[in-house]
Amino acid sequence: METLQKKEIKKAYQQKKTIGGIYAIKNTVTKERFIKESYNLAASENLFAFSKKINDCPEPKLKQQWTQYGKDCFEFEVLEELERGEEQTRKAFGEDLKELLQIWLEKA
Repeated sequence: METLQKKEIKKAYQQKKTIGGIYAIKNTVTKERFIKESYNLAASENLFAFSKKINDCPEPKLKQQWTQYGKDCFEFEVLEELERGEEQTRKAFGEDLKELLQIWLEKA
């Protein structure tokens, strides 16, 4: 019975939809945004929240601003979500995310 439960849990995990996309870490003082892609937006948002909690900048490029303005001057902002297709490989999904990132960087 235990083996059957493990198989069901594993299957459910594998069938779970992956939501990636584009996000920004925004400095609310300077209004600057650091835009990045993510294979898993929820995980990226959780990392950001944890980083704020322990006051450790999640992005090396923002370290100077993080130190200067403090953790409370930064927000996580989802710019666009992209769902990974059922038959789509991780590599193909990554390529789609990179293209989407380029579009957002051109807008900024």
